[in-house]
Amino acid sequence: MENITIYALKASALTGLFYIAYLLLLKKETFFTANRWFLLSGLFTAALLPLAFYTKTVIIERTPIVYQAITNSVPQSEVTPIIIPQQEQAFTINWYYVALTVYLCGVLLLLIKLFWDLYKIKRIVKGRPMLKEGQYKVIDNSSIQLPFSFFNYIVLNTSVLKPAELENILEHEKVHSRQKHSADMLLGQLFCIIFWFNPLAWLYKKVISQNLEFIADSETSKLVSDTKAYQKTLLKFTVQQDCIAITNHFYQSLIKKRIVMLNTPKSKGGTLLSIP
Repeated sequence: MENITIYALKASALTGLFYIAYLLLLKKETFFTANRWFLLSGLFTAALLPLAFYTKTVIIERTPIVYQAITNSVPQSEVTPIIIPQQEQAFTINWYYVALTVYLCGVLLLLIKLFWDLYKIKRIVKGRPMLKEGQYKVIDNSSIQLPFSFFNYIVLNTSVLKPAELENILEHEKVHSRQKHSADMLLGQLFCIIFWFNPLAWLYKKVISQNLEFIADSETSKLVSDTKAYQKTLLKFTVQQDCIAITNHFYQSLIKKRIVMLNTPKSKGGTLLSIP
């Protein structure tokens, strides 16, 4: 139990260190790709580094001294057995097992949520009209409102989009797909499942998701013909809606931040700050 507690504390401290470093040094900068690798390195460092250095406590029990009664000088008939009544052991709660049970229940619930999200993606994609564009598989599904991508799948509802909006969204989601941003989202979700008790893990996952949107916006702005029209597409839906946690969504609640970062001049130098 002691080793597990020490590991959790070290992992939480490292998560906090990377999170604070990102907020103080990198959040307002525009080298988003370097920030991506910095944040991912934070996940692996927090999860693996504490395993390399640990303290093992070994408890050595004292060997009891056995005293042998000398009865040779006492006649057998004079030896009276002494009966010592046994005391009933009081009931005690094993807090280690309580904490372990609570932790495993949390992990189990979040794993069920993860597999349910994967099942929902499969259900959205399966049996729908699909257009293949190179490595991309574009799915038109009229039952969804929020366009999203998951690895090579791009899912959208063309019935609610104008041609210019459709072009902007496709370019945006292609960036997510091409750069495998879904892998980052899955890693972040798994990290939260393991460290669900740590609020910093959830905040860390949030900044990973935000930075991926900054990357996609930055790359898309280089590809679309009208950047202002792209920003208007971002503003089309400003109300947060239900979405699948492990997917990359075009519309998110950080619209204002994304537009601000799109109009922020590119950072000069300082890239080395984002190398852990």
